[in-house]
Amino acid sequence: MEKVFIVLPVHNRREVTRKFVECLKRQTYTPYHLILIDDGSTDGTREAVLEAYPSADVIRGDGTWWWAGCLQRGFDRLREKAPKDTDIVLLANDDTTFSSDYIERAVRFLDGKQGCLLLSRIRNPETGEVQESGVFADLRRMTFRVAKDPASINCLSTRGLFLRWGDMKTVGGFFPWMLPHYWSDYEYTIRALRRGLRGLTTDSVWLDANLALTGNRDLGALVGWEFVKTLFSIKFLANPVYNTAFVILAVPPRWVVQNVLRIWRLALIQLIRQGVLRRPRPVIDLKRMI
Repeated sequence: MEKVFIVLPVHNRREVTRKFVECLKRQTYTPYHLILIDDGSTDGTREAVLEAYPSADVIRGDGTWWWAGCLQRGFDRLREKAPKDTDIVLLANDDTTFSSDYIERAVRFLDGKQGCLLLSRIRNPETGEVQESGVFADLRRMTFRVAKDPASINCLSTRGLFLRWGDMKTVGGFFPWMLPHYWSDYEYTIRALRRGLRGLTTDSVWLDANLALTGNRDLGALVGWEFVKTLFSIKFLANPVYNTAFVILAVPPRWVVQNVLRIWRLALIQLIRQGVLRRPRPVIDLKRMI
């Protein structure tokens, strides 16, 4: 029977993380082990997890690791533990909840399958609508949309991503010095699929997610220094520095220059309009970069 190693980065979301752990404790599939990467929480997150799940393996950061840095520490800890190649790793977000047979369904779906990434489908907890189920990335134009069918998936998030340890070793680790937070999951899964893994989803494996807890995605009416700080923040999705790093790491070479120029042209327009002229952005839409 495969063991499931759950890699869970957290930071200062005690109640959100506690709900995740409560879901975990109710699982019908019990051969699992939680690796908690607590990146400098000061609100008692780590203590709450250990109270609910004393056997959790805790790695403590200083608040500078961000998403990719936490996943890299989880990857390093797994290499120390040396699981069997057939054991399963779950990369998870704490802002998700799930049914008691969530892990069991994933293990059952992966039975007999090698060389694949299984992404949990993300549902809106209020409407039940599927919000994420694999992505088709047009890397020439830097556009990303929900894949119309599983065959067109060429990019995945790491929000509820299952893969076998042997396959994870094949893909390798993350690049937190270049992509500390946003885009790190897309780069990782694009690399995995290029190395021969398949991206899969199924109706039987799903999560409820609070997508409102994700970081800043729009500069809105910010102007001046506040605009500049936000534009270049790690927590801002369209930060041109990290967008450029993503392009260098993930985009085919023939499209790198045009995409880098597009990224910095948009950033320059915004810097002039909202940083220098101090006028709110009227029409530029950053959703095309999501």
